[in-house]
Amino acid sequence: MGSELSRIVVSTSLLAVCALAQNTTVPATMDGIEGGGGTSIPFGSNLACRYQALYDVEELPWTGPRVITGISLRADNTPAGLAMAGKQFLDISILMSTSPRRAADASSTFADNYGIDATWVVNHQITALPAQPIVASGPRAANIDFTFTVPWAYGLTPAIGTGPAPTSLLVEIWIHSQPSGVYRIDNLSSCTSPTATFGNQGPACAVPGKQPVALTTDTTMLAGSPFAWHIANADANAIFLVGLGTSGTGSFLGQAAWALPMPLFDPANPSVPWPTFPYLGYSAPDCWLNIDPVLWLGGVCDPAGVGYTSIDIPPGREMVGATYYGQALVVAPTANPLRLVTSDGRSATVCGPLGVARVFSFYNTTTVPPQPLPLTGSMQVGVGPIFDVH
Repeated sequence: MGSELSRIVVSTSLLAVCALAQNTTVPATMDGIEGGGGTSIPFGSNLACRYQALYDVEELPWTGPRVITGISLRADNTPAGLAMAGKQFLDISILMSTSPRRAADASSTFADNYGIDATWVVNHQITALPAQPIVASGPRAANIDFTFTVPWAYGLTPAIGTGPAPTSLLVEIWIHSQPSGVYRIDNLSSCTSPTATFGNQGPACAVPGKQPVALTTDTTMLAGSPFAWHIANADANAIFLVGLGTSGTGSFLGQAAWALPMPLFDPANPSVPWPTFPYLGYSAPDCWLNIDPVLWLGGVCDPAGVGYTSIDIPPGREMVGATYYGQALVVAPTANPLRLVTSDGRSATVCGPLGVARVFSFYNTTTVPPQPLPLTGSMQVGVGPIFDVH
């Protein structure tokens, strides 16, 4: 009796503290950022739909227990600058649960993803998806609201039972019926990698008659996937190297005298090598070494002076947020005595995939007999809706 009372007191205290939390975005890194992969699943059909979304604990914007009294989805805003019509008379139920599974091992069988605290928090709510005004840029407001009939607490399973601390949050949206009409929600599928330029590159560091060599990257950098670096403005069929480093600052080979960015010429007399780095023997005016490379990738440009090379980004959630720093060095026999031109530095940050998965199945309840509630569905990792919790 005493231990039971203690669990109740602890649970009640936690609920009171957590209730003070403000609205936050799931996944946390998408706060203020468009998902980049809007979808008509599950609201863009005239069919019933069973839909689950699973979020690893690392994607949540809180730690420890949290009381949730409702969720609000975001409508899609890609492309930006377009209005969206509303959609009415959807019959919806919502289940909230922790889950023993993570996104990477989510099951296509819906029930397998439930935790011991699975609770229906919305039951047959007749819902109107609101019309969306024009938003010039960025994500829309999270205004597709579902208020729970009873609060639901995430993270209390160790206190109220024998379950372990949760590893994931599960949201199930069951659309019992909906009318025809397209309605897209903001959704994770791809992500835009944050990029930046760094270091130095002067106008004279160029193939004669061309702009300086440009180094660009793929737009999406995902852990566990290949990622390419692109070169332009080189000589036809030029040999190139892309050096990759862990920083855009510091010094070359750890030598304090060779601080980055390091000129490949004497700034006082560009026609001769930099005296502090005499090993070159020749000068490359306006060209700079911007990184201390730990890896070199090589290739050959095409007849238009365009080339690319790629690297496989290691898998794992821990890679999200890691930044790679690159610079291109391109053979250019007519450019300068060193016969080499360099790009400025270009950094790119791993932006995904986040620890999110979805499982869904559409089915028809208007047939005779109606199709039964699906027990399994299509499962996709790295894909799921973005929403606020209340």
